[in-house]
Amino acid sequence: MTAAAPPKILVDQIVPRPQLTGSEPCHTGTARFSHDSYRADQPETREAQRACRRCPFAAECLVWALANPELAPEGIWAATTPRERSVLRRRLTTRLGTGERYERALQKAYADAAATREKAAVR
Repeated sequence: MTAAAPPKILVDQIVPRPQLTGSEPCHTGTARFSHDSYRADQPETREAQRACRRCPFAAECLVWALANPELAPEGIWAATTPRERSVLRRRLTTRLGTGERYERALQKAYADAAATREKAAVR
């Protein structure tokens, strides 16, 4: 059984790319987020995932990467490997389909993540 591909209607205008400050780990150490293999047992992968998990934008970044597979086919995004993101997309499309429900779910997840990050920044 082949899983449905994520809908092509999801582009940056629907789920915007997080507006990072430039001090995030992916901006200060870009080489560790993109390499030849993304196996979970590799030190490079684990190091990049640890850095992502500490980032306040990780949840927004994950939603963006899930919504834009053609823009994030490689690399570590929000502590996930390309394979892990494929699995997450497949689960979402299985549960929600590839239409409006999928799009709305990602939009809501992005908005919730941004609100949580903004609330934490105020504290």
